[in-house]
Amino acid sequence: MNKKGFTLAELLATILILGIVVGITVISVSGGFKNARKKTEDVFIKTIEDALDIYISSDGSKSNYSQFACTINKKHGSVSVYKTSISFNDVINSTYTPLRVEDMHNPANKDEANYNCNTNVNVTIYRDSDYVYYYKVNKADFGCLNTTGYITNLPSGCE
Repeated sequence: MNKKGFTLAELLATILILGIVVGITVISVSGGFKNARKKTEDVFIKTIEDALDIYISSDGSKSNYSQFACTINKKHGSVSVYKTSISFNDVINSTYTPLRVEDMHNPANKDEANYNCNTNVNVTIYRDSDYVYYYKVNKADFGCLNTTGYITNLPSGCE
């Protein structure tokens, strides 16, 4: 009898091993996609933070900080913090135009309906009596971010 080919047991063992290898590969690759999406969104949020910093550096002093927000402790003592509100559109249209409306979409968002960000978001700008500026904006208000919380550099203990 000619013994060319594989037996049924050999074929089943090979298919089982290939199935396990494919399963492990799919799980690893999908985890990599999730990590890449998270890192992409982190970079997008960092871009928003940078735009806020540029806005504060260029146009932040032009706002009226008349509303008391809190008192924070610094090494040299307590300082009062005052706040004002702007729209994120003000950041987009600022002197140095750090972002354009076309830039305001989250590349990490798979959902086409929530790909573009709302630029009419309320941003609270703070200034302490040492003329140090802070900001705070709710991530959910942008409508395109997959994470929650605030984009802020405000010291803890203030709002």
